[in-house]
Amino acid sequence: MKLFHAWLGPAAAVLAVTAPPAFAGPLVINEIMADNNAAVIHGGRYPDWIELYNNSDQAMSISGMRLSDDIAVLDKYVFPPATFIGARERLVVWCDSHLEIPGLHGGFKLSAQGANLSLYSADATPVLLDSITFGLQAADFSVGRVPDGTGAWQLTQPTAGGPNVAQALGSPAKLKINEWMASSSSGPDWLELYNADASPVSLGGLFLSADLTLPANTQLPALSFIGPKGFRQFIADKDLAKGADHVNFKLSAGGGSIGLFTAALQPLDTIGFGTQTTDISQGRLPDGVATIVGFFTTASPGDANYLPLTGVVFNELLTHTDPPVEDAIELLNTTDAPLDLSGWFISDSKSDLQRFRIPNGTTLPARGFRVFYEYQFNPNPGTPPSFTLNSAHGGKVYLAQADGAGRLTGYLVSQKFDAAENGVSLGRYVTSTGVDFTALQERTFGADAAIDLAQFRLGTGRANAAPRISPVVISEIMYQPPDLVVGGVSTDNKEAEFIKLQNTTGARVLLFDPSHRTNTWQLANAVEFTFPQNAYIDPYATVLVVGFDPVTNTTALAAFRETYHLPSAITPFGPWDGRLKNSGDTIELLKPDEPQISPHPDAGYVPYILVDKVKYSDVIPWPTTASGTGASLQRRDPRAYGNDAANWLADAPVPGQASGPLTIQSVQLLGNGLGIQFQGAAGRSYTVQSRSSLTSGSWLKLKDVFVTVTGLQTATDTLSPGASARFYRLVTPVTIP
Repeated sequence: MKLFHAWLGPAAAVLAVTAPPAFAGPLVINEIMADNNAAVIHGGRYPDWIELYNNSDQAMSISGMRLSDDIAVLDKYVFPPATFIGARERLVVWCDSHLEIPGLHGGFKLSAQGANLSLYSADATPVLLDSITFGLQAADFSVGRVPDGTGAWQLTQPTAGGPNVAQALGSPAKLKINEWMASSSSGPDWLELYNADASPVSLGGLFLSADLTLPANTQLPALSFIGPKGFRQFIADKDLAKGADHVNFKLSAGGGSIGLFTAALQPLDTIGFGTQTTDISQGRLPDGVATIVGFFTTASPGDANYLPLTGVVFNELLTHTDPPVEDAIELLNTTDAPLDLSGWFISDSKSDLQRFRIPNGTTLPARGFRVFYEYQFNPNPGTPPSFTLNSAHGGKVYLAQADGAGRLTGYLVSQKFDAAENGVSLGRYVTSTGVDFTALQERTFGADAAIDLAQFRLGTGRANAAPRISPVVISEIMYQPPDLVVGGVSTDNKEAEFIKLQNTTGARVLLFDPSHRTNTWQLANAVEFTFPQNAYIDPYATVLVVGFDPVTNTTALAAFRETYHLPSAITPFGPWDGRLKNSGDTIELLKPDEPQISPHPDAGYVPYILVDKVKYSDVIPWPTTASGTGASLQRRDPRAYGNDAANWLADAPVPGQASGPLTIQSVQLLGNGLGIQFQGAAGRSYTVQSRSSLTSGSWLKLKDVFVTVTGLQTATDTLSPGASARFYRLVTPVTIP
């Protein structure tokens, strides 16, 4: 019998452990997945997992047994009471903390760079029942015992809860030293291996060295792998203690060599290089070939090598579609001359760039557009090289230059894209500091009001629409409050950090999917926070998210209220995981889309849509006075694009009030007077002033308004007979804490 519930054991001091068994016992670790990108879905996510197997013919209680990847903390996960594993059965522990999802949840994640995982008994002095030490893991492959329970560990196809299946391996002879950086101003040296085989290759037992006469420098640990057509970065810092992706040598900026050798010290690949230029990597172009080039701006450790393809960009993508539209890819020529695209390739995979060959004779007009439609790049759905764009996960799309014979030149332009809502396109938007790729207000492929696919495919592209602005936006960020000073010692006052969200509309916004109420909005990237079920933001109101728990940490809440004069009616959400970096960081606001349904291979997966993003900084052009002075970053106009320094200012924090410019929304005739309407924030006072000339005369107070409930406010002006003109302005005091 299998019981599905979760319970995290209490923290404990280091425990003494008896010696491990010499052979596979009745209960063993059977399979692990340490890099689950898109292999096995559980509860709408892709967690790593640990699978146990009962080798015996009797059901077994495992209550109180422990799992850990840290010898100093043996009880990272303790199996809850009344947990059993049946005879010859498997039991999966998901390596996450999502206790709301059925199953056992270990509360810790496995390292794709290698680790030791151990299973301990429930005894007061724990007995080590089984352990596995693994090295570098290939994405979406597991390692497991074959046969189950007793066999040797090897690379396996991911089968959580099912019989293990061995994965066929490619040849180490197809491994190449592909790229290296021997002089970096921002970190240690590094090198990269490339697997030219279409199957994963075992790295365990191979040697890397920077001295071809002494090949046995660094031996790669057992159960280390590189994925098919994959890449693996190694840090050359002479610090093996940092993990299986570190080597025991450095590279010489004055020139040197790198060698890859078999376990018998026979060379698989060697490379020599001359004097290196700081921050410029060198490597093969295209990947794996003999030609060596310098990558002046496109160092790509752990990824395919390329040189930038200039003059052409991805301008707009449509990835989530139903008839009468389909997926679409729009290119833009940024030069004043036409560009011949004949024989070039478009792909959604950097390891397989030659998917859709652009027909001969295809020209991209000067400063013009060209649209490619799904019927062209996906003529045989589900059968490579045909492809679609992944609307649920997002991804990347690539344009690769090729010569007349169809050979790739190594010149490439790519575009990353996020998950998308149905029918909403993503496109380039130029900000004051660069270019973003974001959701647009409307599609702009050229035939966007089409009544059928045939008409939609007539579109030849056009300039992008403005960015799509969410009803709820990030409107204020306190990322560096003044330090706390205690006894002359300064420390970061992290409990005074906050993020404010603002509803810019006159309707309540639910922070959850009403059709799937457990799927709620999230903050991500710099900090992670999942909003509770049934949370919402009232019209024109704001909510706060903080790094402490406002329910249990009443001391921190009281200090927060005092610091910012926060009304008692406002209680922040929290705590978030992470920190807002003082030097700059990225904050993302995400909302859940509809879960994927069968027969989609991601059935059950919940896509999350990026609705707002701010990548702030403490240097110009971002306001610099928000760094430790007591000021916060505040959005100038909540209805304008958020990820643009030009839309932010630094000012005294107002966490309990709406951000943005004061705006008189309307002036309406009311009987013998006028009604002046504006949006007011709870707890704030406003003054409506008037005068009869726009350029002269004193502004006279018409009315003071103290707002108790955030929303639309009205001040009435009774007009004198014969009045010909009236001008109004709205002012509010700023309170500096």
